[in-house]
Amino acid sequence: MGTSNWQNISYNIKLIRKINPQSVLDVGIGFGRWGILMREFLEIWDDSNYKGEWKRTIDGVEIFPGYIKDYHRYFYSNIYLEDALSFLKRCETKYDLINFGDVIEHFEKTDGEKLIQLALEKGKYVLITIPIGKHWTQKATKENPYEEHKSIWYNNDFTKYKHHHIKSFHDNTLRDFSVVLLSNNKLKFVKRYGRFFTIKNILKHKLGLRKIIENYEQRKRAR
Repeated sequence: MGTSNWQNISYNIKLIRKINPQSVLDVGIGFGRWGILMREFLEIWDDSNYKGEWKRTIDGVEIFPGYIKDYHRYFYSNIYLEDALSFLKRCETKYDLINFGDVIEHFEKTDGEKLIQLALEKGKYVLITIPIGKHWTQKATKENPYEEHKSIWYNNDFTKYKHHHIKSFHDNTLRDFSVVLLSNNKLKFVKRYGRFFTIKNILKHKLGLRKIIENYEQRKRAR
């Protein structure tokens, strides 16, 4: 499919902004949702960096070449067309965040666990979005043999990790899926709302609101 549920998007972005990563590995690029959204909310939202001269590294791994289009190469720093497990085994780069957006379930359970362990070795934080339970059967397609779901996961598969945070969601057919944040260290964000909620930004919004109120009161008096 190359895409997935939308119900968790704002929650994931909130977590990513709190983590405030300077380097990201997006495993299973697909359509490119997470690379694009991370560029938007880590580089454009506050800094208005529309030139495409990116300050952060967002690399991506994708096993199915058919997903990758020209626009992907604009948003991603580097794209590796490779099996995620083999890539992480050979990868020497350390990332602030490694993101798995509906990827782990495409591996056999033992390989999925290896993938998570490797990600914890190569990444400060590991963010996983994953279907939960038995109601997510999906077969390979003629066009893309990698679409098959090969393993079933539950929230308690992730509670064995010392530092974890799990939030559950329902898709539009009420199936369960979860967003899981893991780390080898205590989960500690830059600030409660990330560096983006600075005093400067808060004052800017307050001043903007005050100006709106003043303009409203002036129009009211002029009537």
